[in-house]
Amino acid sequence: MFAVLSTSIALPALPVGRAQTVGKVCVADTSSTSCPSTPPSFTGPLDKPPQFAVNIQNSDRFNAFDISVKTNAGIRNPVSLDLAGSLIHDPRTIISECVNNQPVIGSCRSGIDDYGVVSLAVTALGYYVEAPASGRLFSIAYSTGDFVGVLGDSSPIEFQTGCTNTSNNGFCVTIADSTTGTTVPETLQGATFTFRDFGLGVSPDFQIIKKGSSPTFTVTLTTVGDYSGTIRLSTSISPITTHPPTSSLVPMTLTLSPGSTSTSTLTVTTTRSTTVGRYVITITGTDGVLTRRASLTLFVENR
Repeated sequence: MFAVLSTSIALPALPVGRAQTVGKVCVADTSSTSCPSTPPSFTGPLDKPPQFAVNIQNSDRFNAFDISVKTNAGIRNPVSLDLAGSLIHDPRTIISECVNNQPVIGSCRSGIDDYGVVSLAVTALGYYVEAPASGRLFSIAYSTGDFVGVLGDSSPIEFQTGCTNTSNNGFCVTIADSTTGTTVPETLQGATFTFRDFGLGVSPDFQIIKKGSSPTFTVTLTTVGDYSGTIRLSTSISPITTHPPTSSLVPMTLTLSPGSTSTSTLTVTTTRSTTVGRYVITITGTDGVLTRRASLTLFVENR
C-alpha cells in the first residue's frame, strides 16, 4: 500500500525513480485536464466560489499520489475535494483526506495540514496509470474567505512545503509507484486567484422626511481586486402606492479602474400628494455580467 509521506511521521522513504521524462503537477482551471504553459492567474467575483483542478502532465507511470495544496484561508478558503474524473479511478483507496485542518478520511498531519491547506492521498487498486500520464488528479472547491480586503484581494494557490523524499523535494507532492516503492519526480506549477468585483453602497441608508421634500443620497462604487468596467445604475421603489416618491441618479453611468472609487448622487423627490409611509429604494449597478445592489429605507411623514 502507498505510504503517505511527510516529515511528521516515521515511514521509510520511497526511492526516487529515474523517469525517462519528468512530468508536471499543476493547478489549473477545472475545464482543463492538462497543465498550462505558464502559471495561470484566475479572477472571479466575490459571490461565485471557484473550483480549481490539480492536474498531471507527461508523467512516468504511477498508481498513487499524496498532495497538499495551500491558499491564504482568509482570502480563499477550501471547503471540499472531488475525485470526479481522476486518473486514479475506482477501484481505489483514499488513504487520507484533510480539508482546512479537519480530517475527512484518516487523519491530518501536524506541521503539514493547516487552515487553507487541503491534503489528499489515494492509491489505485490493481492497476497503473501508464506513461505518459496526463489528466485530472482531483479538484478543490473554495469559498470566499472572511478577511477579503483586510488581508488583500489575491491569494496564491500553491503546493505545501515542509515534506521530504517527495516528487519535488521540499514540497508536499508525491507521485508514486507503490508496488515498486518508487517516487516519480515532477516539476510543480501553482496559480494565483484575484477577486474581480465591485461594491455598491448608499449613504445614508435610512432617513425620515416630510412629504414635499427632496433629500439626496450618495451612491458609492468601489473596486475589488483588479476590477475595471463601466457600470450602469438604476433604481426601483417599493411598495407601489397611488403617489410614490420618484428618484433620479446623476450620473447614471460610472467607469471604474483598479483601485478606484466613484460616486453618483441619488435624489428622491416627494410632493404634497406623495403617499405617506415606509419605502425601500433599491439601487442596482450592473456591467452586463456582474450585478450588485444596495438599498435605503425612507419614511415619508405628513408633517
